[in-house]
Amino acid sequence: MRRLVVLSVLFSLLLGTMALGAELKPVTLTWVAGGVGGGWYAQAGAIAALINQKEPKISIKVVPGGGVTNPVQVSSGDADLGWGITFVDKMALMGVPPLYSKPNPKVRAIGGYFGYYQIHFVAAAETGIKTVKELAELVKAGKSVRIAVPMKGTSDLPIVEKILGYYGITLEDIKKAGGEYFHAVYADMISLYKDRHIDFVITHLSIPAAAVSEMFISRKSILLSVSEDCIDAMSRELGTVPRETGLCVIPSGTYQGQDYDTPTVTTAGELLVNADVPEIVVYTITKILCENLQELWTVHPANKTFDPKSGARNVAVPLHPGAERYYREAGYLK
Repeated sequence: MRRLVVLSVLFSLLLGTMALGAELKPVTLTWVAGGVGGGWYAQAGAIAALINQKEPKISIKVVPGGGVTNPVQVSSGDADLGWGITFVDKMALMGVPPLYSKPNPKVRAIGGYFGYYQIHFVAAAETGIKTVKELAELVKAGKSVRIAVPMKGTSDLPIVEKILGYYGITLEDIKKAGGEYFHAVYADMISLYKDRHIDFVITHLSIPAAAVSEMFISRKSILLSVSEDCIDAMSRELGTVPRETGLCVIPSGTYQGQDYDTPTVTTAGELLVNADVPEIVVYTITKILCENLQELWTVHPANKTFDPKSGARNVAVPLHPGAERYYREAGYLK
């Protein structure tokens, strides 16, 4: 009887290994993150070390990257893993212009969310408006507005343009109406706003954002609200965070003098992987992330937004089969 039990266990283990394709062999992967010294780079390095600690056969080299280029590098195989922003990854997968000239069909996901990022529409209080819709109406009425927006080539600018487009305006419409728009890094946005060269700023940052805090200190300011319909449309079309999560809001008190909750579009980070990375490798990585939560959350604060119960659903591109297998075995996917 004991022999039968042992044989049964061995047979089950063999079947599991066969189902995953092969036994895990030593592998070195490349993880494309963000700029050296930035949050994404540090976050990826911490997770890579955790994975290697739990499974020495998997070594991960973290290299610099960016939100727009990461899904392309992952899909092409230039990188095995990468950080992504849900709405950007969906645009990359489908090849949505002007950001992408062609689809990137081999980009897959391991899970999300890894960090949240809120769109901040900062306005000087003297403008007298409270919503993004009112800002758009000013432009449509031919009123001159001066605004700072993210730099070209960043993952921030496309979502800003999509939201403005929902309200029927473009950056060029601002110029045609006699206004001005400036592509600026966040440090320059602060200076432009503080020195009153502009009255509006649009940022894409986690809360509380230091740049926005400084703007609120420098001038009496408000946050413009985004409508529920717009939030829903962005989620439906681009894979931004759904309103039902309760995360599409900048809570009252986040910034000096902000005494009201401000609805807005919220994006989130996800972990990408190339479709050709072996199933057993992705299965093992997913298992490590999901079964070592306290350590995952400890190594970097942005990881605290990852929850295995919803990780498989919080992605904008298809799950890798290895990740999907783990989530199903663990009961997180039916």
